[in-house]
Amino acid sequence: MNALLTGAERRIRRSTGVAVIGTVAVGAMLAGTVSAQAADDNWYDQSALLTSCTQKVDGLGKADRCRFEPASRTIFTGPAKQVSSTVHACGGTITFGRQTTESRTEENSISVSASVEAGLSKVFSASIQTSFGHTWSYSTSETQEIGSEVPSYSIGFATIAPAMQRVTGRMVINYPKRRHGHFVWYAYPTLTQYDPDEMQYSTVTVQTRPMNASERQSMCNNSGAASTGSTTHTTIHLAQSGTSQGAPLNSTPRN
Repeated sequence: MNALLTGAERRIRRSTGVAVIGTVAVGAMLAGTVSAQAADDNWYDQSALLTSCTQKVDGLGKADRCRFEPASRTIFTGPAKQVSSTVHACGGTITFGRQTTESRTEENSISVSASVEAGLSKVFSASIQTSFGHTWSYSTSETQEIGSEVPSYSIGFATIAPAMQRVTGRMVINYPKRRHGHFVWYAYPTLTQYDPDEMQYSTVTVQTRPMNASERQSMCNNSGAASTGSTTHTTIHLAQSGTSQGAPLNSTPRN
């Protein structure tokens, strides 16, 4: 029967076969494009994104602009830490006074190198100042005057639970060319820093306890019995309850 096909019919058969092959080839190309886009969409490294704000990163290059958009700022009291030397009172009550200075650097929930963090902090600081009217720096220090009495044959030291601030937000990172399918990427750091302007949110305490017999002998060269006094915690300054500005981000989409 095929031998009876006219020339026109044979041409139609051949054209149909080419069309089918062409459709399969186009479909394969589209599938490859979708797979490439899916691979790009699955790429997400917040540390690399933030690092690219200050230096070149493999697969990203260097961003041409990074802008931090703060969402919330919370003031809270951090954990207590001993900030004075330990004082030993031998033979009488003594009063000790000390001016303490503690240095702290910014903590970022997204791990980057110290040099990168110092550079990023300039971006964070400008936005936090504008949004909340509050200064922010990569490194700050606290100076606090502490004075208290330590009873005879007792040991004393001071602790400070410092005022801290925590800021959440997103970094908007722009690239001159598409990177992994996008010109713009987002990272969502949570930043924590000591707050020297909010000392009302810090707690200062002096703790004392009686020496035991061996401590009296080694520290005071006194072989008397252990002191009968009690352990004391004298609060010099009690922190106010924390407070917040702004609101947390509702979600943290990739892009």
